[in-house]
Amino acid sequence: MRRVLLIVVALLSLSCGSAVRELEGPAEAPAGVSPSPSVNAIAATSNCDVLARITPAPAPPLDIVDLGNGTKRLTSAEAGYSIVAPSEWLVSSSFLFSPGVLNSTPSFGQAHLTSYDPNAIDRANMSAFGRMVSPTVGIRLDVELWRNPKRETAEDYRKNVLIGPDQTAVLPGHAVTIAGQPAYQTTIQDEFRFQPETGPLQITRQTRLLWLVPVLRPDRMLVISATPGESLLRSQVESIVTTLQIFQPVVPQLPVVNQRDAILRQWLYDKTGAPIAGRRVEAKLITYIDSSVVMNGGLLLRIDRDPEELFWVVAVSGGPDLPQPRGEPMQYSPVPTTWIEYQAPATTNRYEGTGTRIASTGTWPPDFDALVDRCR
Repeated sequence: MRRVLLIVVALLSLSCGSAVRELEGPAEAPAGVSPSPSVNAIAATSNCDVLARITPAPAPPLDIVDLGNGTKRLTSAEAGYSIVAPSEWLVSSSFLFSPGVLNSTPSFGQAHLTSYDPNAIDRANMSAFGRMVSPTVGIRLDVELWRNPKRETAEDYRKNVLIGPDQTAVLPGHAVTIAGQPAYQTTIQDEFRFQPETGPLQITRQTRLLWLVPVLRPDRMLVISATPGESLLRSQVESIVTTLQIFQPVVPQLPVVNQRDAILRQWLYDKTGAPIAGRRVEAKLITYIDSSVVMNGGLLLRIDRDPEELFWVVAVSGGPDLPQPRGEPMQYSPVPTTWIEYQAPATTNRYEGTGTRIASTGTWPPDFDALVDRCR
């Protein structure tokens, strides 16, 4: 049985960057030293000169405008929607919007709102180890863009929805029209079970309101949820959802700033600048979603960063210094790593949501050679 370990890098930007850089191998060769096919087996060494000359045109961040009537409009240009919410509600563009994490790296096309301050909740009003909030506290509204690879209708898409570890069922719902789109409204049942060392089993239940709204890209779906559904603010959230507007998203254009030669140098030479015997390394430029399929099968439907963002998939084999799996039990004679494969951003230096595969059998990632390189 082939032994492959997938490491998904933590989703905090700073720690993610350092974690991946530590895995990326030896220091770069001294200035002026370039990798050569005569030293190592390399399929492509050229940089993406054409893509490097693209004029940067990033999509605007989540825009919040006070309307002056007690409400504010939230507009996600990259996802193609806007929605109006009460002015006093707190807003974050990161899915890490939770007690203690109010500001973090933005998530693609997302808006997360609370009628309460997550940092000021009395712990007595929280259960399920903080995952459930009492209906008396208020309500949370999450607007997220998800992939819809099968281009399903909103009603059919509900079977794909899994939000949080406590979800037990997506209940039957009904068709609605939202922003002129054939949407679907339903409810999720959440349940948390805890068996203390002494005493009876503790069961906590709540519902999550759910709206599925098609956007103008048929391969994507807007997933809107509100929790707890038992909140007295339920009717207010239902009114907020009716303000949703859908429009064509802004497609960002970003140049390649992290080039292939820099990636190759990191692996082809040791700290003294000498070539590493037997080392093979290749890097191919593909989209983030395609690279995620390589890393984990593309199982996550929620979109946390731009699926079309350009990424390097890097494969490395041979040589004595390939990284060992982290968190493995200490062994006197650890099984040597035979190859690694990892994601690296090409247009930014953001490493959140990236991963690395480490194998101890085989000589090369079996899926790498079939990847189509977009570098030009």
